[in-house]
Amino acid sequence: MERPHNSNWQVVTFNKPLLFTRDQEEVWMFNPKRRYILNANQLRNLQVPTDHIETISDLKGCSDYRPLSAGAHLPGSSILVERYRERGIGDLLFTTGPLNYLHHLAGGDLYVDYYALSSRGRVLTGNPVLAHKTALAGPLHLDDLRNYDYHWMIDTGTEYNEEADQLNVYDALFRQLGINPNTVDSKWKRPSAYLSTDDLKNFDQFLYYIHEERQVDLRSVPYYVVAPLSYGSLRVMDYRIWLEVINMLSQRRPVVVVGHLADRLPATSMTVGEFSQRLDGMGEKVINVMGNTPERVMMSVIAGAKCVVCLDSAPLYIAQAFRTPAVSIWGTHDPGVRIGYDKDYMELAVWNRSACRFSPCFAYAKFPEKKCPNGANQDVCEPLATVNPDSIMEKVDMVESANLVIEPVAVSKG
Repeated sequence: MERPHNSNWQVVTFNKPLLFTRDQEEVWMFNPKRRYILNANQLRNLQVPTDHIETISDLKGCSDYRPLSAGAHLPGSSILVERYRERGIGDLLFTTGPLNYLHHLAGGDLYVDYYALSSRGRVLTGNPVLAHKTALAGPLHLDDLRNYDYHWMIDTGTEYNEEADQLNVYDALFRQLGINPNTVDSKWKRPSAYLSTDDLKNFDQFLYYIHEERQVDLRSVPYYVVAPLSYGSLRVMDYRIWLEVINMLSQRRPVVVVGHLADRLPATSMTVGEFSQRLDGMGEKVINVMGNTPERVMMSVIAGAKCVVCLDSAPLYIAQAFRTPAVSIWGTHDPGVRIGYDKDYMELAVWNRSACRFSPCFAYAKFPEKKCPNGANQDVCEPLATVNPDSIMEKVDMVESANLVIEPVAVSKG
């Protein structure tokens, strides 16, 4: 994805009905004469023909728009939240920290509606801060703003900021609200997630399936979760290294490999398809469920794991939300900008900063050719390309030797 030219929120009306497939399971219908709120970058990605747009204006100039900011009277208030919807699951989880803080300031008397793509918004299901304990789907109408006291429209966190002194993402979100992040306790600078009783039932069915297929009982045997996939080439690690790490882990405990298989996942030493085939041949203790695991089941699998090994991606923040130990592997970003306020997770981070003199470069859209050691031929970020499997295993040893106990999984009452 290219860096957006304009990420502001806009009010748009159309002069004819338009149907858009927004996600795998979500379709939007734009009707004439209705006023919709769309992120400018989102509108560009939808590729709406200009002659189908009747009017377009900046949301900031709308009289019904009341941005949430410091000093707002929170108790008894209703708040509308939307994060630029093309952002990933991790970005949704980042916002739970500040929302938990606002809920705390309001003494629990706060009504919050959160709009997200239906597939990604499921990560928020069960969150007691949300009015319906889940995210809302569908296009947002301007007239809906009148139903809320305040609006928090988040176009960006820090993802388009490539400055060397990039803020921690939670500090950036608090600053958007006009709150001095230095006055906020670190416990509000981490994600939260919840599992329902239905989630746990589905998880139990998943474990039963694994037992039937592999004769491995993950209900009684501690297991590792490995999440090796990333949609962006900037965060991918050589699949040969992953195979070596997974093999080493499987000598100790069963390994469940998770991940969503998209059409264009980046290749390194091999394609993702070949990588998946290699996993299938690694023995009964390597359980490859990439592409076959619903999001909520994957959350349960992560919540119940002994340890997760992953990239700077959604599984890391799901693990952090459930307090599952996670060894995270970093490339362009400094781990401090994501997990810096969580000492336990910082200690388990693997970041070969010295591998590149420009690290961290905080590149987002593509490799910065003028900085990368291999220039235009860079296919894996240098700090990731130089990761030694032994350094990952050393972090796993820290988890094992500390005998870390996973805190009880939060179960929603809904």
